[in-house]
This record gives sequence, structure tokens and C-alpha cells, in this order.
Amino acid sequence: MANFFESELFAELSEDLKQSSRFTATYRIAAPDYEEAKKLAFGICVEQTVECPYELVKGTPIADSIVGQIDDLKKAPEPGTYYATISYDPEAVGDEMAELINMLFGNTSLQPGIRLMSFDLPEGMYDNYPGPRFGRSGLRDLCGVPRGPIFMSAIKPLGKSPKELAKMVYDLALGGCPIIKDDHSLMNQSYAPFEERVLQCVMALADAKEKTGKKSMYIANCTADGLEFLQRAYKAKEIGADGIMAAPAITGFTMIHDLAKDPDFNLPIFLHPCFSGPQVLSQDSGISPFCYYGQLSRLAGADAVIFTSFGGRFSFSQDTCQKICEGTETKMSYLKPNFPVPSGGMRWQLFKRMVQVYGPDAIFLVGGALQTEGLDLTANVKFFLEKLEEAVKG
Repeated sequence: MANFFESELFAELSEDLKQSSRFTATYRIAAPDYEEAKKLAFGICVEQTVECPYELVKGTPIADSIVGQIDDLKKAPEPGTYYATISYDPEAVGDEMAELINMLFGNTSLQPGIRLMSFDLPEGMYDNYPGPRFGRSGLRDLCGVPRGPIFMSAIKPLGKSPKELAKMVYDLALGGCPIIKDDHSLMNQSYAPFEERVLQCVMALADAKEKTGKKSMYIANCTADGLEFLQRAYKAKEIGADGIMAAPAITGFTMIHDLAKDPDFNLPIFLHPCFSGPQVLSQDSGISPFCYYGQLSRLAGADAVIFTSFGGRFSFSQDTCQKICEGTETKMSYLKPNFPVPSGGMRWQLFKRMVQVYGPDAIFLVGGALQTEGLDLTANVKFFLEKLEEAVKG
């Protein structure tokens, strides 16, 4: 996977698209030889569009325009694999993100040995995709960290009451934590109802600001069933949250897109990776992390995307994490780059390496490790911020 994004093919595709009115998707195909790869690629062209025997449309305008076209097919560096770049007609997806995702990797996602690596859209298609409202620069303005990595923490564990969670928010903000989010499992439990939890946390943040004079951000988890997600997002805004979080593998990217493009919803959106494992973990099928966490999150309009980092308790390699970061800033018309947020078992002992790998434009999410550093959360935050500053200075 790493070789693809560093290859001449990837650069050529990006350049060629500037001259094309069609959108493209690049797939990695497992095949014993070129002819079999070509056969499989043509199968994708048909399956992703007309989904019927090709002879039913052969020789018709549908075959010429709607059926996908193989623009490029090359052997990949990995033995027994090929990269196939297929172009599609934008008219076939209209203005719907749902149909765009379906055409990129709908039925073909059910076939083994095929992986969606990346996609490219012509300029005209971006009219329906404003992308991140705030992006990196906007989030920096909101949290008051003009340069360097940003520190972030989460309130947990599940089972605490709204008052207990609010006390955590207060203590974290008192220590200077720039961004504080709900744990992704905090939704609308009976012992921590959504509205009460958000209200208590917003009030706690205000109390901390009154004492310190500094403003932290509170990000409310709004992941929920169906349209309830949108209702919670607007309610969080009404109560006074500084941003919202959602898990697109649960809510769907299209719901994120609907919220992000609403001009009346002016809060940053953070995405959580829970339940996305089946989409990205296989090396032979699914979606590349570059595409899923990078490209799709920006297309949907997310300002920051959380993913599991190397060095923690999950399996992503350093190379995979770097590719995700590239996806958050790769050229996508006028879309702003969003923030990569490495997480998952992060410790201060990893800060030096994380700064070396992720550079200054990342948000470091540390949850449980901050709490286990000691009983005083305020002191713990100050300690972690000091360690991060030391890592940045080298």
C-alpha cells in the first residue's frame, strides 16, 4: 500500500484528472496475471454501475457512458497484485454522496481480493462537497494553539454520572487541556443522559474559564440512531458545546456530510474510528486507511479524524499512520486539510517519536494514560503538556 501512494501512477492520475470530466477510483486487485487482472477490472466496471450481464448494454449509449472505463492497469510492486484505475460518469451519481460511495465501492466491496485505494473527483463535482468548515487553521483559532501539536483528552470511563464527568472536564480544563471530548461510548445512558451530560460539561468548562481566563473546547459525542444523530448535534450546539463527535462507521458518512454542509451548523466535527475495523484492516480487501480516514472524512466535511496510532494497543503500523496523515492533506480541489488525531493507548513516553512522525500538524489524543498518571487530573494535564513541549523542542 505504501508504494502506491509514492508511485508515479498516483502522481499521474492526479495530473490526468485535471483534464478529465470523469471521476476515478483506483483499486488494488489480486490476480495471477495481467489478463486475469484485466478481467477482474472489467468486472468492477460493470458491477459498480449497471450490475447486469454486459451483453444487455453492449453497443448502447449506456455501455459508452455509464459503464465504468479502465483508464489504467499496471502491475503493483506486491507479487500477484495490480492497480486498476477506473473512471465513472459524474451524472451517474448526481449530487448524492450515498451514490458516490456506492459507485466507488458498492457491490465490489463484497468481493475478495479487491481493495479501494483512493479516488479523485473533477473540480465540478466539489460543488456539492464544501469539506471541512474549520480545518486545521480554524481549529487552531478555536482552541488557542497557534502552532505545534495540540493536546487532547477524553472523559471516561463509562458509568460515571454527568456531575462526575463534568468534574473531570473542569479539572482537565484547569490544567490547560485545549480540547476535551466525550468518550465515544458516552451516548444517552440512563445514568448519564445526553442533554444533562452536555449541559453539565459546558457549565464546568465555563467555571474553569472564569478561574483561569483560558478557554478549552468541549466536544460532545452525538453518535446515535438515524436522525437522532442530527437532533443531538443541533441540541449540543444549542446547549453550548464547542464541537461534536460522531462515528461514521455507525452513522454513515452521508449524515456527517448533511450536517457539515448546513450553513446554520457552525461547529467543528470530529470523527471517531469505532466499528471501522472491518473496512480498513484487511490488506487484501476493504478500503485503504488513506482513503477512509483521509479522503472520505474530508469529503464528508470533518475537521478532525481520530485513528489508532502505532505504538499503542492497536495494530496500525507507522507507515499506515503516515498514509492517513497524507490523506488528510492530499490535494482535493479547495477542500481544507483536516487534523489527524492519533490515539489508542497513547503515553507521554511516546511523544518524542510521535512528534518526529506526525510533525506539528496533529492532535495527540491521550485518555486513560493521563488518568493513570495520578489522582490529580489537573496536575496530570500540566505534566503531559510539559512532556509534549519537551518533545517538540527535541
